[in-house]
Amino acid sequence: MRQEHEHAEFLDEKNKHPLFGFRCLHYSVSEASGSLKIAVLNKTGNAGSIRVCTIDAEAKAGEDYEKLDTIVEFTKGQKDKFVEVVIKDDDSWEPDEDFFVQLYDVKTDQELMEQDCRTRVTIIDDDKPGAIYFKESKAIQADANEKTVEIEIERRNGSDGVVTVQYETMELDTTENTASEGVDFVKKSGILEFKHNETL
Repeated sequence: MRQEHEHAEFLDEKNKHPLFGFRCLHYSVSEASGSLKIAVLNKTGNAGSIRVCTIDAEAKAGEDYEKLDTIVEFTKGQKDKFVEVVIKDDDSWEPDEDFFVQLYDVKTDQELMEQDCRTRVTIIDDDKPGAIYFKESKAIQADANEKTVEIEIERRNGSDGVVTVQYETMELDTTENTASEGVDFVKKSGILEFKHNETL
């Protein structure tokens, strides 16, 4: 399912390149979209060419998207063309991440510095890692004659990616009715790991 959005940004003419530029300066795309098409403008309509490259930010080429480095050729009268960036999907939750697409002069290989010569792409994470709960919502009673008691932990509202949670036993309070560490129970702590799609 493709989900992508263009965000309008308005620049003063003096901040725009006279020959080339991007139609939109900020895109948002779901990581499940597969790819994103970005429009490159040929403002004069004359025949010419421009180099288009991706630049890492929080999003990294090879991990979050496929690197793009290509020459876009315009024929006379052709006012725009699209380049396509492949977006990679994964099973792990992570914050939304950005990368950039930049225009370069073909002859000098210099970065074009005008503001409409760089566009930002935000990859929106669509994974649902879920949340960790005790399976039983009420107090669990343990027989004093039993050596162990089993407490079940479950993952709800999503199961994407690997999730870990720390646990530790502790005394409730200092009253006489509270089970005491070292007397009534052995202190225990550790880390539970839920694998991808694991809920219990």
